[in-house]
Amino acid sequence: MIDERSRKKLILEHSRRMNAADVDGLLELYAEEVSFEDPVGSDRRSGRDALRAHFEELVAAEIEEVPGQPVAGQDGKHVLVPVTATMNYLPLGPVFAGRGWLTKPASPENKRITWDYVVMMRAGTGGLIQELQMFWGRSDIGVAD
Repeated sequence: MIDERSRKKLILEHSRRMNAADVDGLLELYAEEVSFEDPVGSDRRSGRDALRAHFEELVAAEIEEVPGQPVAGQDGKHVLVPVTATMNYLPLGPVFAGRGWLTKPASPENKRITWDYVVMMRAGTGGLIQELQMFWGRSDIGVAD
């Protein structure tokens, strides 16, 4: 078990490293056999290699996360944080539009995706993240200038 304060620091450190485009540093926070789902309801993936590919896509789109106040579960494992994020529409926007999550803008080159989501992490032995889930729906994502 990892104490509440440490879990809250862990989830905020995740956002800090994401904003720094530090994919290797992000992966240091995760167990080898991590499982993740972004968004919840899509395919669950596992392993650091799959997670690396996911993070590299987000970093390529220049994601910027602004985390809110983390909330820790009393189970000694879970922590959640609301996040407001923005990233370039390209390169991932067409994928999101193809899935029906966004409406394609007329001129996507200078557009940004904005969305609100909640991150759930489950920490395990050694304080490493064993599970990551991102909760957001179609009404939580959009395109801005």
